[in-house]
Amino acid sequence: MPVRTDQIMSNDSLAASLFQGHDYNRSLVGDSLVWQEQWPSMSPEPTEQTDYIGRFFDSIIDFLASVPTAVYALIGVVLAACLAYWIYRSRLFYANPEVGDGNWDEDAEDIYAVDVDSELDKARRQNDYAAIVRYVYLHTLRVLDESHRIDWRIYKTPSQYSSEFAHPAFATMTRHFLRVRYGKFPATPALCDEMSALAQEVEKGGEA
Repeated sequence: MPVRTDQIMSNDSLAASLFQGHDYNRSLVGDSLVWQEQWPSMSPEPTEQTDYIGRFFDSIIDFLASVPTAVYALIGVVLAACLAYWIYRSRLFYANPEVGDGNWDEDAEDIYAVDVDSELDKARRQNDYAAIVRYVYLHTLRVLDESHRIDWRIYKTPSQYSSEFAHPAFATMTRHFLRVRYGKFPATPALCDEMSALAQEVEKGGEA
């Protein structure tokens, strides 16, 4: 018959008889006596996998700690230079070389690298409506730059020019140009006529 714990605690002779002849390394658990060595461990032994992972991260930390600070500084400079070069090469204008109805070459938006007027006449003869939209806009940029209403730079975006010369007609031209240039919207004869009319308004519009 199992003996309750309160009976053992209140009866010294009962406790003595229960533990007589037993190793005190044993412990009373529930209704029976078990060896302490049989108790499950509260902290399981690390497995081979966890030990390998721990050594791996320790080796990484040791390696990083051994690298001189100058090496990290050099890596940072190289990454910053690569980022700056990428930004310069992208120029935002050149993000997508082929959109709209025509082909867009590397120097398409350099208003001083190409003969804008000659290319515009050529586009009109060939009914290349996307090219017409492009060269009408570039011609307008050149007029605005030569009249000192904008400060043209190859790396600037159309939105920056719209901020410099805040004219409603020029803002509309910029939207049309961006839609055809980047948004893959088809250029139409009606859009080309509108661009030409807006360009005339901008050229004679003076300061906004």
